[in-house]
Amino acid sequence: MDDQVFHVARFPFREQARKHLKSAEELLCGRRQQLVYACLELRLAIEAVVYETLQAYEKNLSPDLAEAHQHWQPNKVLEFLCAHDPLVETSPRIQVRKVGDDGAPVDGPPLFDGIDQRLTVNWVEKAHRSLGSFLHQRTISQLKKGKAVDETKLRTEANRICIGLKKVLGSEVYGIQLTGGLPICCKTCGSDLNATMASLILEEFVDVKCETCKISRRVEVDKTTGDLRYISEITAPS
Repeated sequence: MDDQVFHVARFPFREQARKHLKSAEELLCGRRQQLVYACLELRLAIEAVVYETLQAYEKNLSPDLAEAHQHWQPNKVLEFLCAHDPLVETSPRIQVRKVGDDGAPVDGPPLFDGIDQRLTVNWVEKAHRSLGSFLHQRTISQLKKGKAVDETKLRTEANRICIGLKKVLGSEVYGIQLTGGLPICCKTCGSDLNATMASLILEEFVDVKCETCKISRRVEVDKTTGDLRYISEITAPS
């Protein structure tokens, strides 16, 4: 019974991240040891945000990518997820609009407009490492030279990280997954093809190859209608 509960449970990582961030901000108002504890709280907040992302993807992970569950380092977890979905560290803008009778979006302000702010692998790696540098015991060399923790440097770095976490945790929309692709028919034989979503968003085009007629073509999204359209033929059968 306990194992079953464990597998279906969803842990409130986002709520935990907010609590850690709040504690960090309060501790940053203090001095010395309180500042060190603030760094710990910020590291925990970063980890919680990343683990929430992993939890959102876990149902779609292959056995190989499920190895991400074994890693506690947040940058390593994001690297695993990026191999599964290149959009993991991209902050997508989500708009909800009315659709007209012709299927095209209606002009005017959207019903909803928000950005799913996300942490990137590089940001997480740098922030997690820099915070960790303040969490170690002073070395013998540092103690002999009277080198204490640089409180000014610590506050500056911690405040920078607080700003980044606030942007992510303040998003009205989050956890959006845009994996998979959009269907399109082969222009030559009518076979069903799939245009990868990640490439369409990151590069604004995608190359698709029909396995039936062996023709490859480049596809883009028509910005007026939102429909897929072919823009060029890349290779043709010899």
